[in-house]
Amino acid sequence: MQTLKEDVRLNILRAALTEFKSHDYADASMRRISAAAGITTGNIYRYFKNKEELFEALVKPVYEKLLEYLLDLKKELDRSYVNGNDGFKYFGMIEDTVVGLFDAYSAELTILMNRSTGSKYAGVKADMVKLVATILEDAFASGREHVDKLTPEQRQSARMLAGTVVEGVCLILREHEDGETVKRLVNEFICLYHTGLMCGRPE
Repeated sequence: MQTLKEDVRLNILRAALTEFKSHDYADASMRRISAAAGITTGNIYRYFKNKEELFEALVKPVYEKLLEYLLDLKKELDRSYVNGNDGFKYFGMIEDTVVGLFDAYSAELTILMNRSTGSKYAGVKADMVKLVATILEDAFASGREHVDKLTPEQRQSARMLAGTVVEGVCLILREHEDGETVKRLVNEFICLYHTGLMCGRPE
């Protein structure tokens, strides 16, 4: 009986994965999920008390990993301010984070970054933008010790470019499911920004 219950739970999670890949959290339907899982809508609530709990069961593991990677990246970035390292190298770490998470949680990462509107995870993308903007400000200023000298226009440019970088990665995740394709496109996209910014960097 316990094995049967676990099978039903896994069927629900598989059906939910498909539903949340196609619809934002706010628009996803428990009725469609239950139908795809082959159970009644009422029965689904024996396993998950509401849509929020079901969504969290899917995305919480990848969210916790992303949070862990972002905290590590922030620590590395803080150390670079002290040691005078080049902030541009952290684009490679962002790329490694995205590709590594995609390898382990391809559908879940796509849902987290593209389909979490209306859930408590809706701010994840904004957090990524803030981190990338911080890296860009450091790069523009040639070091954290000079960031205070950035003009409002330069800070705005950093925020705009950061938003473009994160949205570009999200688009790649949304449009492609093949791991090798995602790796190649993310690599090309990050390299494009790295090269362009280095070319425009003051001497």
